[in-house]
Amino acid sequence: MSFHHIAMAILVAAVWGFNFIAVKSGLNEMPPYLYGAGRFVIAALPALFVAKPKTSWAMIIGIGLTLGVFKFTLMFMGIHYGMSAGLASLVLQSQAFFTLLFSFVFFKSKIRANQLIGMSIAAVGMILIATDTQDQSSTLGFVLILSAAVAWGVANILYRLVGNVDMFALTAWSSIIPPIPMFLVSVYAEGWDVVIHCIQTMTTTGWLCLAYTACISSWIGATLWAVLIKSYPPHKVAPFSLLVPVFGITFASLILGEQFSQTNMIASALIFLGLIINQWRVKKAVVPENVELDELKKAA
Repeated sequence: MSFHHIAMAILVAAVWGFNFIAVKSGLNEMPPYLYGAGRFVIAALPALFVAKPKTSWAMIIGIGLTLGVFKFTLMFMGIHYGMSAGLASLVLQSQAFFTLLFSFVFFKSKIRANQLIGMSIAAVGMILIATDTQDQSSTLGFVLILSAAVAWGVANILYRLVGNVDMFALTAWSSIIPPIPMFLVSVYAEGWDVVIHCIQTMTTTGWLCLAYTACISSWIGATLWAVLIKSYPPHKVAPFSLLVPVFGITFASLILGEQFSQTNMIASALIFLGLIINQWRVKKAVVPENVELDELKKAA
């Protein structure tokens, strides 16, 4: 990966890491399904002005369902049912391992030794964080977040299959799919009166959290991530999501007062090291086919 694409991936990780803080705060004012519906209503607004991407409706609906309805609904529910913001940001990044598996199965991607070593080291870091923060989690919340990670892994594969399209347009148009089913589920689960009351009593903080999740996390974060997935094999890009819990736990410690222990610091360093090893690649010298044999001998 080029330097500016690596920097882009790190920026996305930081944006998504802070998103867990916004979600945790926003869910104090809105139930998870309603929060998700509101997020995608705002995220879909550019579709009023941006032309439909040159791909099939089946692909748009598929991404809208996997990344929108399934991933975000399950993620919001997991946080709502007891997962801390920091730990949720960690568990969700198991999508990197699911993406690696799906990429191998569907694309027959070749996985190099350094990638396996890097992912293994990063996995140790994730396990350390999970062990250190397990008292902040719930079993139901964990299962829901893990299921969201599977949905994200599937969405990564769909992004790769979609081809060369405008990724911002794809982000906006795929956001059309989730709001209605998520809103209907919210009305069914919480009741119409609760839904109306939540909308009417939302504070400025709640609206800002929703706006961040929709605009910064989706328009910027999801679009840049889609560009990376389109530009490189998914198994090369997905490991960068392992930085999300590093940013998420740091932000949670600074803003929400969640503990950031020495173990978490060591684990974060392991995740960074794993990513460096994962991206490390020794370039082999390539001899131009049109170079004459005597020129090769002379160069030697």
